[in-house]
Amino acid sequence: MNAKTQSTSKTTAATNATSTYTVVKGDNLSKIAKAVNTTVADIKKWNGLSSDAIFVGQKLKIGEGKKIASTPQVSTKPSVQANTSKDVSATNMQTYQVMKGDSLSKIAAKFNVGVTDIKNWNQLNTDLIYVGQVLKINSTTSPGDPEAVFNPKEIVATDQKIDGKLSQETAVKNNVSAAGQAVYSKVMELANSLTGTPYLFAGNSPAGFDCSGFVQYVYSNAGINLVRKSSNDYFMIDTTIVENPIPGDIVFFKNTYIEGISHMGIYIGDDQFIHAGSNGVQVSKLSFDYWASKFVAFKRFNQVK
Repeated sequence: MNAKTQSTSKTTAATNATSTYTVVKGDNLSKIAKAVNTTVADIKKWNGLSSDAIFVGQKLKIGEGKKIASTPQVSTKPSVQANTSKDVSATNMQTYQVMKGDSLSKIAAKFNVGVTDIKNWNQLNTDLIYVGQVLKINSTTSPGDPEAVFNPKEIVATDQKIDGKLSQETAVKNNVSAAGQAVYSKVMELANSLTGTPYLFAGNSPAGFDCSGFVQYVYSNAGINLVRKSSNDYFMIDTTIVENPIPGDIVFFKNTYIEGISHMGIYIGDDQFIHAGSNGVQVSKLSFDYWASKFVAFKRFNQVK
């Protein structure tokens, strides 16, 4: 493999043409402006931005020959797929017993590895697995508690509650106000800065978060005073469905560890959301099989106007 194919980042040289910069975790407009020796106002003008909100993977135009000084443009592939070439290490090798309802994609998500990795480690030629099968997993990540086995009657009952609630709401069709844009800008900046914070059940501080604690902490520190509640309560009481979600809105999921609304995160655009998952605060793809199967709705806190 030559050096060109090994590299996943590059430096944009100074030129009189417009350059591009790909937003990475932890970025904000002020940090990028400093890196390219320009102003936040210029970046917003070049990219037609009406607020400071940006999202991971977004490509920004940097005009008038500004030099991006040794700033890497990092590949933005989902973290699950980015781990497709891990070597087997005896130190990190563990085992996982397949349970009812499992698939290779679900197991891969639990351990933050790729399906191809699992197949390689276990010499599997197909995606077929069976209940009770023991799989080798080379990962430092623990899967946490086994996925719950749900009561079909409870699933029906909670689905009816969810559908009933959504049918009563009038979808928000307009974008947020200037004040709301300012809040969302802070939400995006703070949420990205917390990437990697460990998961902690009932946690709502940088020492550790669960999903609703993460959202409550981010929004409260961005200027929206939220009382700590469960994902279900935020869904049922404090939010309204949105027709066209924007970065900063909330995304809800169901049937992850209990029946009904059980997980939430912050939408960051480009088919991605940031949330406190079992592996800590992380960015995930909405189109990933597991999350797509659990997705319920995009919503907006009623306090955001």
